[in-house]
Amino acid sequence: MTMSLQQHLITYVQKYRSTGVMLDTNLLLLYVFSRFSRDKIGIGRLAAYDFDSADLLLQYLARFERVLTTAHVLAETSNLARQMVKGEKWKAMCEAVFPLFCLPEQSDLKPVGVDTETLDPRNFSKLGLTDAALAQSATAHLLLTADLDLYCAVVSAGNDAVNFTHMREAAGLL
Repeated sequence: MTMSLQQHLITYVQKYRSTGVMLDTNLLLLYVFSRFSRDKIGIGRLAAYDFDSADLLLQYLARFERVLTTAHVLAETSNLARQMVKGEKWKAMCEAVFPLFCLPEQSDLKPVGVDTETLDPRNFSKLGLTDAALAQSATAHLLLTADLDLYCAVVSAGNDAVNFTHMREAAGLL
């Protein structure tokens, strides 16, 4: 008998609660805007998401002691956020996001180091640098992703990953 998605999610929380969960760029972007500028959810890069999806993400992440990320994901997320918010709103968002991204001792986001010299060249060519680094980090951490190719690469390597689209489907949001 196979476990249901809900059973997998509970098992992953139990297994990774203290070590944390890693997010890909799209989900870190959703996480940031869910916390600091919800009016951008459903627009542009976040067009695929609604407030219920954002709340689902926040509720699941709240079960972990930390949210993990890589420098690659932080750089991509910062650049994408800058494209979505301009002027005074960007300045205000930067004041809120800077400690989250740049001061790990004051943040619930924790950096995961990536040794790029040991990246799998097949993952690099298929996924690109950022996602290849996430796939490598998933050997020791749970990955929550909205990227099907990344999800498949991680799971096929025998590592733990959750596809956020599956979570949204199970929650009746799609």
